Amino acid sequence: MIREIEMKKLIPLALLALHAPAFADDVYDQDGYFGIHYSMLNQETDSDDIEPGAFQTRFGVQVNPYVALEGRLGYGIDDDELSEGGYTVNIDPEWLVGAYVKLGLDRRQPVAPYVLFGHSTATAEVTTEFTTSTLLGSVSSRESEEVTASDPSYGAGVDINLSENAALYAEWVQLDDDDDFDLTTINLGFISRF
Repeated sequence: MIREIEMKKLIPLALLALHAPAFADDVYDQDGYFGIHYSMLNQETDSDDIEPGAFQTRFGVQVNPYVALEGRLGYGIDDDELSEGGYTVNIDPEWLVGAYVKLGLDRRQPVAPYVLFGHSTATAEVTTEFTTSTLLGSVSSRESEEVTASDPSYGAGVDINLSENAALYAEWVQLDDDDDFDLTTINLGFISRF
């Protein structure tokens, strides 16, 4: 009789132990991901905006369905310039690097919005040229320097899940630099989970 009672108590415990890994997997679903996106960069100036382009990769780990840690690395592919009067400014992005905490709704939902908080660094070649006309012709001066902005950044986006392992995404990210080199990016890309 005592053994029967003990066996009846052990059966639910054994079933729970067998199902514990599946239960833990539902609660704590950690996996990695990799993505690539096109970035439309926007550098504000007093008169107009300069909008070069870049490609970036993103890689990270989903700590749980709501939190991820990720890094980003990008390279400029398209420069842009602004001309006004005899003054021309050209921005050619070089490197973009970032590290973020990503917080959002359950990433397994069909549409999963999120916010980003982290730190970004952007490096660009900035060329300025000034041309003035004189009685003897035109005189121009040209100067080029590498500019780096490195400060906290933040943003928001949305994952549109195509399947459990693939998604399209769109996001907005802002880098607020202390030296008034604020940079806004609009990113459109694809992510693969593994």
